[in-house]
Amino acid sequence: MVAQVSPKILKMSWGSIEVEKMTEDGKVVPGESLTYRDLKVWPGGSCNWDWNEFGTSHWQGITVGDVAEFREKQVDTIVLSRGQLGFLSVPQALVDDLQKAGYTVVVERSSQAMTTYNALVDQGKAVAGLIHTTC
Repeated sequence: MVAQVSPKILKMSWGSIEVEKMTEDGKVVPGESLTYRDLKVWPGGSCNWDWNEFGTSHWQGITVGDVAEFREKQVDTIVLSRGQLGFLSVPQALVDDLQKAGYTVVVERSSQAMTTYNALVDQGKAVAGLIHTTC
């Protein structure tokens, strides 16, 4: 089985992020894209990152539930954004837990996180990410 590629992030603005559309079997659909408010992305797909699902907030930060799905996606690297202005908390305990599980973890403000994520995709890495498009 050929490993699925991670979709590239095409552009981001305040409150919006656009990513390559993928087929159900994990291939890029040329010329098509999907737009979200916040992004959860992994090899073969993407979806809106719903903060209500696991009680994510700026203060509490990214939760274990937010990244749990990545453990099933055969990724090597997880990119976590702190938001455009750096207001989203990324608990060190979460980063430590992911690193202990063998993942490379990158934590950056959203614009740099997008750049890093796309560079990793270009390098053929199995990368997943959570990108917050505001604060």
